[in-house]
Amino acid sequence: MKLFFLLTILSFTATASFSQEDKKAKGILDKLSAKTKAYISVKTDFSYSLVPRDKTIKAPVQNWKLILKGERYRLDMGDQVLISDGKTLWKILKADKEVEISTPTGDDAMNPKNIFTMYEKGFKFKYVKEEKIGGKIAHIIDLFPTNPKEKDFNSIRLYIDKVAMQVIKSEIRGKNGNLYTYDIKKFTTNEAVDAGLLSFKPADYPGFEINDLR
Repeated sequence: MKLFFLLTILSFTATASFSQEDKKAKGILDKLSAKTKAYISVKTDFSYSLVPRDKTIKAPVQNWKLILKGERYRLDMGDQVLISDGKTLWKILKADKEVEISTPTGDDAMNPKNIFTMYEKGFKFKYVKEEKIGGKIAHIIDLFPTNPKEKDFNSIRLYIDKVAMQVIKSEIRGKNGNLYTYDIKKFTTNEAVDAGLLSFKPADYPGFEINDLR
């Protein structure tokens, strides 16, 4: 859950249908998806924060960096780094000086390359309103899993820049009552990406123990 998602505050109660507004939500998400899929590469800086259910302790805000290109990605979370070429996943644990090698999970929602398009399947939508966020006008859309028993979260809230048609913030309301927030600080597309950043080289991590879990 710490990693994702890609994201709301309302709990879900199944209903037979949604209002006319939800056609609006789907239209916006379709445009967002089409634009996102057209990117050759994405580089983004974003913050992650956790507010527990009882709100007695608020975890420190963490700043993460994500690079995406095709099936490849690199997610730098400070104390650990994830690198994947689509077939193999390397988890670099800096404090432990350890590298875990595994096969990427089959759960699309847990794959960073899907962080901006995870809503495309397995969700129902509800348009909430427009709101000014940091000087930008944002569409606010709530997403609810169609099979809530299979998920460890109740709902997702997306904040989408109305002009740029990009996700600028997302929130996940976990079934445990915790609120996980991802706030996009910088979002650049179609820039050249150093191939070395998307590849794992043992020489870059001298002294690290390599554990192949495949």
